[in-house]
Amino acid sequence: MSFNELVWKMAKANYQKYMFYLICNSFAVMFFFMFSTLYFNSQIVQVKESQSIQYVLAVPGAALLVFTVFFISYAHGIFIKRRKSEFGLFMTLGMSNRDITRLLLLENGLVAVLSILSGITAGALFSGLFFTLLMEGAGIQGITFQLTVKMFLSTILAYLIVFLTALGKSLFQILKGNVLQSLKSDKVAEAIKMRSPIFGGVGFAIMVVSILGLYFTYSDPVMGGDYLLIWAMATFIGLYISLFQFTSFLIGLTKKSKPFYYRGMLLLSSLDYKFRRLTSILMLVTILIMVTILYSTIILSTYMLDEKRVITENPFDIAFSETEKQAAEPYFDSGKNPVKAHLQLPIFHYDLSPNEWWTGEFVFMPVSEFNKIASLNIDLKRNEYIYFVNVEKENWDGSNAAERELSFQNPNGKITFMLKETIAAKKMNNLSALYEVRVVNDANYELLKESLAGEELKIHLINVADWKMTGPFVEELGNSLGTGQVASKIGDHNLNKQSNGILFFVSTFLSVLFCFGSFSLLYLNLFSDIDKEKEKYTKLNYIGITPKEMKRNVSWEITPIFFVPMVVGTTLALLYFIAMAKDIGGVMKNQELMLHFFLVAGIYFCIQLGFFLFTRRRVYVHLTSS
Repeated sequence: MSFNELVWKMAKANYQKYMFYLICNSFAVMFFFMFSTLYFNSQIVQVKESQSIQYVLAVPGAALLVFTVFFISYAHGIFIKRRKSEFGLFMTLGMSNRDITRLLLLENGLVAVLSILSGITAGALFSGLFFTLLMEGAGIQGITFQLTVKMFLSTILAYLIVFLTALGKSLFQILKGNVLQSLKSDKVAEAIKMRSPIFGGVGFAIMVVSILGLYFTYSDPVMGGDYLLIWAMATFIGLYISLFQFTSFLIGLTKKSKPFYYRGMLLLSSLDYKFRRLTSILMLVTILIMVTILYSTIILSTYMLDEKRVITENPFDIAFSETEKQAAEPYFDSGKNPVKAHLQLPIFHYDLSPNEWWTGEFVFMPVSEFNKIASLNIDLKRNEYIYFVNVEKENWDGSNAAERELSFQNPNGKITFMLKETIAAKKMNNLSALYEVRVVNDANYELLKESLAGEELKIHLINVADWKMTGPFVEELGNSLGTGQVASKIGDHNLNKQSNGILFFVSTFLSVLFCFGSFSLLYLNLFSDIDKEKEKYTKLNYIGITPKEMKRNVSWEITPIFFVPMVVGTTLALLYFIAMAKDIGGVMKNQELMLHFFLVAGIYFCIQLGFFLFTRRRVYVHLTSS
């Protein structure tokens, strides 16, 4: 039999092993390529370089790096472990190290090529589908699906580095190992090294320090995104160490209670084995769940806070200013959207230094009109004025304080006003002419109009039944007057939607990608050794275990694998969300953020529960099938 015939016969005899190995590698390539289509998209790169979404890609980038390294290494380790006894047999029959090397390189090279081709193809198809659905569903403009050379090269290079490293390690172990050990490799139990609760405590401490570090450094305007990446990597390292030690420590505690341990010895022994073997998988699933919940919450919070901010910053649905030379006459259809209020306020704009390099602009308003919008009853004397700043009091730092004395020269002499009071409150929309207003009594307002060479404007403040239906009217106003003279809720909403569109798209894309990844990872892992599990329960059936007991054991073995990562991942996502929310005032100032988080976590838990019930049934059916 020739060498090529031997390879072909082995591939046919072990096609299930090859298929599992190929699927795992293809999945890793697909996952990385889908992220690359996002990370290297030219429109997203432009925004990323301006730091506006740098933090959005930091944690997923670190998570993807960890995923690629651990998942490919894990899949390769399972494949080589299943094949080691075959290589030992070939060595006893006289196959040289050169032939073993050639065989390994040939079959792994074929798997790598097929994985790259199938993974990139599937990644391109799914990415294109996601882009299309999100673009049409969310109405986001300015992002197009792209396939560039950098996307392909980065995916192939990253995959080959991890794959060849794992292959080189396995090849070294096989060639330098004992033939007898290779023959018995599938009969030898896996051992966990460095079992120490102290070492696990070090991992937990690393996680705590990384989260605290993120909390205190995330608000840095220059290095915030870089700090996020560093702390995320530290969290993932601490998570791996903690899971690696904690599961054995927890099961060791149960063994101290002899009655409890012996009653569930079969289940506990199986859990002990699974948790030792699945530390890497549990860590990966935990990270994927963390990223999914974190960025799904960011999506929801961004949308909800945007609408809240639009309403807060625009007390009126529509506001615009016009002059006598620039009167606006747009038609507003109030039949479907009735006008609830329409105020018209006169203001007088005076530029003290129109031809100088420094500015001295003043906007005056009569106190009678100011009382209408401020819901006050202020009375001003002839030489008094109020300095009004159109901003929320807690957001005003007092940097643009008013003059104690305000004087203007007119043909009849000097007009002087003394500051009576400063008021900071959000009472009107963000028109440029309404940020700083000097409020004077009505008689002085008329005097200033007659004495100074300024311009009188009329401010329209309108409330309607539904501000979201005012888009065409606001657009017509903008075309007639200029966008700088119109400030509306729908205008701010559309502007935020456009500016936050990439953020919304990136967050949604990552959430769907990582959610799909966590479910696929769990499913592939549970069915990787399903034949061994079936053989185990078949033997247990011979010694008296009933189908009901087997079903209960299967359920108890699968439950921790699904819900330990869920609990840990949700906890980490919550802590990261609290740390990142500090940038907008913290969760105490924005308490609705916690509601958003628990809503997203609850929805994800329901999805995870449904997937758990489906997978448990599939496993049980496979184990009981003849």
